[in-house]
Amino acid sequence: MLQRNTKRAAAAVAACAAMAASGCAGALTHWMVDLRTSQGDSAAAHDNLVEAQKEYALALKLDPRNEHARSGLARVLFLQARLDFVGSKLDQAQLDIAEARRYAPEDPAMAALANQIDQAKIRREIVLANYPLYEAVGTSLTDSLKTLTASQKEIAKQLKAFESDFDTAHLAKAIVASYDLEDEAHRVTGRIASYRSLVSSGAPKARAPAQSETPNLLPIP
Repeated sequence: MLQRNTKRAAAAVAACAAMAASGCAGALTHWMVDLRTSQGDSAAAHDNLVEAQKEYALALKLDPRNEHARSGLARVLFLQARLDFVGSKLDQAQLDIAEARRYAPEDPAMAALANQIDQAKIRREIVLANYPLYEAVGTSLTDSLKTLTASQKEIAKQLKAFESDFDTAHLAKAIVASYDLEDEAHRVTGRIASYRSLVSSGAPKARAPAQSETPNLLPIP
């Protein structure tokens, strides 16, 4: 009888110890999650997105349903995706925003950024697919800017000459150069606008002109 009671007491003590240990483990996990999320908040406040992401991720490993860690990680990933987008790192931005939306799928700002990234990638593919044509157009525009620079230098030259001998012929030449500059500036503006339309709509599926040619899509008036 005594032996039986002893066994029951030992079992009760073991059960109590197990319950106590379980309670301690739960309290420790809760404390660790709070510590990680607090450190994540601090890192995010100091714009240390990499460290913040690491801390929130560690918190979620301990408690995958923790709302503080989930929202914090989503916010940090969104900020990182936006930075990547501004820095033209479109592929990384797409990965970041996709991960962020796992934790906040209904967030409108994240949906808007995801759409912006998708559209930018489409535009990038259009540009890359038609790069020979775009390169030729860009080179042609750069050459046109040289004409503007030459006209500006001619105007400055004639004004400087007038200050030396006060001959109004220099002013007349400056006026002519100024009109040329204005006309050329209008032509360049029109060609840049056409260039933007070309890139926005996508180039036609046709043979790209040689580098030395002026593309027919952007005629010089």
